[in-house]
Amino acid sequence: MPITEPDRAVILAAGLGSRLTSGSDTPKPLVQVGGRTLAEHTVLALRDGAGITNFVVITGHKADTISAHFDLITRRHNVTIDAVTATDWEQGNGTSALAAREYVGSATFFLTMTDHMFDPEIAEIMTRHVPEPGEMCLAVDRDKEGVFDIDDVTRVRLEEGQIREIGKNLETWDAADTGIMLCTPGLFEGLELAAANNLHGLSDGLRHLAARGRAKTADVTGKFWLDVDTPESLEEAESREKIRLSKGTYRPAREPAPLGSPYGKS
Repeated sequence: MPITEPDRAVILAAGLGSRLTSGSDTPKPLVQVGGRTLAEHTVLALRDGAGITNFVVITGHKADTISAHFDLITRRHNVTIDAVTATDWEQGNGTSALAAREYVGSATFFLTMTDHMFDPEIAEIMTRHVPEPGEMCLAVDRDKEGVFDIDDVTRVRLEEGQIREIGKNLETWDAADTGIMLCTPGLFEGLELAAANNLHGLSDGLRHLAARGRAKTADVTGKFWLDVDTPESLEEAESREKIRLSKGTYRPAREPAPLGSPYGKS
């Protein structure tokens, strides 16, 4: 099967988002940063960075509200968005990703979460790392000191540009998982193997592909990305968006972070 350029993206928007939206009726994808929702930021980063105009959004919690918002994004930005409800979304984000299988067919596709803000340059870099059939490619950041929430980040151990191990509790690791992937349908094989062992996270599926040498990485160190899932990370996202709007970039001039500050990423 020949390699195909990515022409669509899957956005996972099914989770509760309780750490960010506790006490609020607003679902996480509709939380605003700089006057745009997280959902809109994700769509525009992929459109502007990689030219993606076809999207599959996987919903679960408050599915109707989130689908209606993506309908607004469709009209506002002239993109195509299909909303799909994952019936077993509460099991994990791997189960949510599996719900996209019939909608991507044999195509190569981006996969990310609606609570991940990132520089469109990351999407552009990923288009230069299109995976072989049956494989996937994960954008990784080697600047460990710059990770905003190092205690919560998914950690990746690398070997010759491929994932050797991935998880939140790795003691020895080389890079952070940015949450932005370029995948072939081979991803679903890994997720199904993990599900057969009652493991339903994306990382669980990636471990199966990694064990078979089918999980590669692209280095995006130095580019902005942020998992917006706590009030503190939302505050950081607002700060970076103000920088982008005023300077045309998410990245401030590098300067030493105050002692004890988590805001060292540049």
